[in-house]
Amino acid sequence: MQKNTIVMILGIILAVLLMIELLYLYYYHRWEHLWALEEREQVYKVKQPSKDALKLIVIGDSWAGLHSKGGLDSFLQSHLAKQVMEPVSVKSRGKGGEKTKGIYHLIYESGEYGLRPLLTDGADYCVVFAGINDAAANLGTRQYCYYYRLIIDFLLTNHIRPVLVEIPNVNIWQIYGDKPIKDLLSDYVKSKMTNCRMYSYKEYREALFTMLTNEHLIEKILYVKMDEWDPSSPQIDRDLFMDDQIHLNRKGYEVLDSCIAKAVAEDFSKVD
Repeated sequence: MQKNTIVMILGIILAVLLMIELLYLYYYHRWEHLWALEEREQVYKVKQPSKDALKLIVIGDSWAGLHSKGGLDSFLQSHLAKQVMEPVSVKSRGKGGEKTKGIYHLIYESGEYGLRPLLTDGADYCVVFAGINDAAANLGTRQYCYYYRLIIDFLLTNHIRPVLVEIPNVNIWQIYGDKPIKDLLSDYVKSKMTNCRMYSYKEYREALFTMLTNEHLIEKILYVKMDEWDPSSPQIDRDLFMDDQIHLNRKGYEVLDSCIAKAVAEDFSKVD
């Protein structure tokens, strides 16, 4: 009797494990398109910016979108002009919630959020905001670095200096932590499938820097680290963020833009 009970228990355990494995495989094939890597698109040529003014554009996710909507373009333009002592043009465009893959595709689109019209006119520098949404969606560092590399390659091919802003210590759990249990479980499984901790922006930040270093891109870009504009790191400075602890407030943008302006001005002086 005892032997039969043990066999039955083992059978139940094996059945449960098999069911979990089958569910894992089912959802992996259902979701794998989310972190698949697509072929790069052919790089189109953009105009060379006028020598009469330094031209800077800002692209990316909601951080770029709010930069435009909040009127920060004029702040950055004025701040940078004072440092380089010549006319400056700043324009930004971003799409809230967009991942790095989507930002790359927007480079080839001309609709409401399309970046092609902005890029076609050319630029000297391009600030890129990307990564928080990749981490929030648990899409994996492999995809994140792949599409970020494509964005960088597009800019460098067109002689536009990329200005990459390191992902700060945002609080992703502040927004996504109160999801229904089934959605949290789904995100957890996705994080396992992509070999990244759930909502872990740190892994994405570290993976990007490693890729930039290993592929010798770090000397071809400007890399704005979080502790250069947020000295309270690794703790988030709530004075610089909205209540959601994900998006910058006006003060936060002004602090960050001042740091971006300094980096660009110093680089621009070397070019001259």
